[in-house]
Amino acid sequence: MTDLTRSILPEAEVSKLKRYLESKPKLIILTHSNPDGDAIGSALGLYSGLKEQGFDVEVACIDPCPDEFKYLPDHEKLKNDFNPSDYQAVIFVDCGDKKLTRFENAHPEILSEDMVKINIDHHASNDNFGEINFVITDVASASMIVYQVLKTLKYKITPNTANALITGIYTDTGGFMHQNTTPLTYQYAAELIKLGASPQHVAKNVFHTYDFRTLKLWGKVLQNLHLTGDGAAVVGVEEKDYESLGCTRQDLAGVIDFINAMPEARYSVMLSEDGKGNVKASLRTRKDDVDVKALAEQYGGGGHVKASGFTIPGGRLEKEVKWKIVQD
Repeated sequence: MTDLTRSILPEAEVSKLKRYLESKPKLIILTHSNPDGDAIGSALGLYSGLKEQGFDVEVACIDPCPDEFKYLPDHEKLKNDFNPSDYQAVIFVDCGDKKLTRFENAHPEILSEDMVKINIDHHASNDNFGEINFVITDVASASMIVYQVLKTLKYKITPNTANALITGIYTDTGGFMHQNTTPLTYQYAAELIKLGASPQHVAKNVFHTYDFRTLKLWGKVLQNLHLTGDGAAVVGVEEKDYESLGCTRQDLAGVIDFINAMPEARYSVMLSEDGKGNVKASLRTRKDDVDVKALAEQYGGGGHVKASGFTIPGGRLEKEVKWKIVQD
């Protein structure tokens, strides 16, 4: 049985981090493109915790903060670009691969040997690419690791920080319903609630608030849902589908989990054009004998056994009898 009082962090990496942070470096926190709740929660939670401690720190993501997470007080601090020369270290959060930020083409400096890289993640695909690594693969979310880092460093955790971190935990566990929910998940959530987090506030904003346009979009999308012979529930969303309703791709958040609730589906796939000439795929399953991570990895993606994704650059969708991806 797991000792819930024991730190999940490797002591040697904690010592390296403490020594490095004593120099008070200027820091930039990055998370992966097309951010989900754990990406936003872990990034903003770490930003808030370090800012409270007096660090010169900023936070960035190549894509904007999704609307459903704009209830978090620091969401407006999320930059969409930055100058790498302004920082001494990059902290990657919730990135199974260092290239998932999608900043490496515009700013290759962030991957250079001259930049200190701090790696905080929970994906099994992570190869410990940082000079300092907190890659804990048996926890539900990166936000749990960020919480343990702040707690171990004895940094103050404000209600704002706690709400960001519980957002990451709540969303990556599907409201504590996914199989990655463990006693440790509940303990960390309980501790964050004591520190001022409100899971009710998170649930209301993330899972129980849908405006008129979003529901119209979901209805349009679900009309195109089909079930394959091997039990895959597949739906395709063209750019014109959401643009016709004045929506964005971000308004599709939650559709894949809704589809995945079908008892007939062994796994679910949502293919969507991202408006930038690419097709993104989101994959989910509730079945113990299905590994959607392995499927995503066949197309250069990754993630978790139960929830993964991949991107096809230069792709578009066409519908014949079934959806397919076509590359120009």
